[in-house]
Amino acid sequence: MSDHNPKEPNINSLSLDLTQLIFSSLPLPSLLRASAVCKLWNSLISSPSFTSPCLSYPWFFLFGLHNTSSRNNQSFAFDPLSNAWFLLPRLDDPSSSSAFIGSNGFFFTTTPNFSYTPVLKSAWRFTSPLKFSRLNPLLGVFYDGSSGGFGFKFIVVGGVRFIGGLVDIEDRLAVEIYDPNRDSWELCPALPADFRSGNSSQSLSSALFKGKFYVFGIYSCFVSSFDLRNRVWSEVQTLRPPGVIFSFLIPCNDMLVLAGMCNAPRGPSFNLWKIDETTLEFSEISIMPQSLLHSLVESEEDENFASLKCVGMGNLIYVFNEEYHQKYPSCLCEISAENGKCSWRRVPQLPLPVNKFHKVISFCSTVSLTHSFPQQ
Repeated sequence: MSDHNPKEPNINSLSLDLTQLIFSSLPLPSLLRASAVCKLWNSLISSPSFTSPCLSYPWFFLFGLHNTSSRNNQSFAFDPLSNAWFLLPRLDDPSSSSAFIGSNGFFFTTTPNFSYTPVLKSAWRFTSPLKFSRLNPLLGVFYDGSSGGFGFKFIVVGGVRFIGGLVDIEDRLAVEIYDPNRDSWELCPALPADFRSGNSSQSLSSALFKGKFYVFGIYSCFVSSFDLRNRVWSEVQTLRPPGVIFSFLIPCNDMLVLAGMCNAPRGPSFNLWKIDETTLEFSEISIMPQSLLHSLVESEEDENFASLKCVGMGNLIYVFNEEYHQKYPSCLCEISAENGKCSWRRVPQLPLPVNKFHKVISFCSTVSLTHSFPQQ
């Protein structure tokens, strides 16, 4: 028999609005567990009208591809509010391919078929074929009012063209936009030819910012933006602060941030610059504390710093070392929305055991509990 006194109120006797209000104060891990309790709670938490402060904080995702067996792939997510890592359920590869990409709440495969799934739902959906199938493209998720349904679209930029199991080195500049409501691909103006020598996600970073998809050369420092409404590319320019060895373009709330490794007179440093999107002028806003930088590498030799990667979103920027197998040390910088002050801290170690991966996919994303597929 239950110990509950029927004369005393319990959560099931509360109004739906009050129940949602209680849920909105829960941290995301507790919210996810609550959504699995019953259909009613799941519907309240998954409702488009449901809001919670924890849903606005970007999580840091790491997806590791195992050397020999997809059964040993692992997915991890870091929650900055609870300062803890979570081991996500194993994500099956629907295409037996290692062409995985993560972006803004979704996992994708690009070859031999294009498919996608929300990161917390593991329900793969295949699309109609890309006009130019490719490996390691840049990929973004954006929202507009013209597509109807749920309103999100995908943009796929660059990458190495993939035909019949072979790489086509001649065509690397294709740009396509996918509308999931119509299951159709739109071929757009190609990536500017300046990016031809290196246009995959291994040598480029991207940023969705104020209706534009920015493409930035990690080493070349070339930058151009694609206007998502007018479907045109801007003039290619160079964005290279003094001493930069390599850098990444990050969308952060109401500003663009360039984050990169510098070889300065005072020694190696990892710097952040605020970028004026109109003039591309830059101003330094922070330098990673030396103690944190040293915790990411074994020595100060350039070849070790070259393995640092950077992703970010909202007010958080994550920096990690992708070469430290089974460790992947990380740190994050939080940029205050009120005064722009930057606060750095170390990210805890990954939960153990961690498999040895031949490729690690990283991205930063807020976590949506309402992502689902449009009706057919």
